[in-house]
Amino acid sequence: MTTRFRQYGAMAAALLLVGCMTATPQREVRTAEAIQHRIAAGMEYLQMGKPNEARQHLSRAVELDSRNAPAHNAMALLYKYEGDDEREAYHYRQALRADRNYSPARNNLGILMYQQGNYRGALREFERAANDPGYNNRGAAFENMARCHLALGNRSEAIEYFNRSLRLTPDVSSTLIELGNLYLAENNPRLARRYMDQYDRVVQTPSAGALWLGVRLAAAEGNSARQTELERKLSEEFPNAAETRAWRAWRDDKSRGAAG
Repeated sequence: MTTRFRQYGAMAAALLLVGCMTATPQREVRTAEAIQHRIAAGMEYLQMGKPNEARQHLSRAVELDSRNAPAHNAMALLYKYEGDDEREAYHYRQALRADRNYSPARNNLGILMYQQGNYRGALREFERAANDPGYNNRGAAFENMARCHLALGNRSEAIEYFNRSLRLTPDVSSTLIELGNLYLAENNPRLARRYMDQYDRVVQTPSAGALWLGVRLAAAEGNSARQTELERKLSEEFPNAAETRAWRAWRDDKSRGAAG
């Protein structure tokens, strides 16, 4: 099953101003505005799938101010797009050298570290971002902390931080499914149902992961009609998904157990 991270939106980087401009000399104001424009243009090109054009703008933003944290964060996202982990990490760290409290780069660095298998290092970065009261994406950082705890085998901590994420961003479908899975694994279908029902209110077209959770939850509740309906949807709508393969293996194991 693919792990979903919540990352600082690339376009949002373009909206951050470099400090207060009201009492800043006019030349610095113009430079800050130029950097902001370059970041916005670079991120727009990157979202269009045009990395070369994006690089022209983002390189210029860094040239204009090598100590600009949003510019380095944006450059890191370009290297993320290109799959260059080394340069991606370098620019996140440059962003944090420029501003140690720049939580977007810290959250993004944590994602990279997690993907490289450095779960404890990633957890430290996510924790600092989540505990920054000025960071407007703290819900994402708490969710990412939860994923680190899952990878480290800390189920109770994962539940705690998924719930903290949910309090800040209550309609995030991935968090709802994760909590449903965790509570079902703890043989608590009542709580799992609570998150499943909330997911159903938020999402019109369920994912393969939601259908697979629904199948197991219906089985735990003894609702065979609902289970059959969800199994049909899972197999028809997501025939090649990892969740569908997991369901088939689960179904076959149950059939062998019943026959034995």
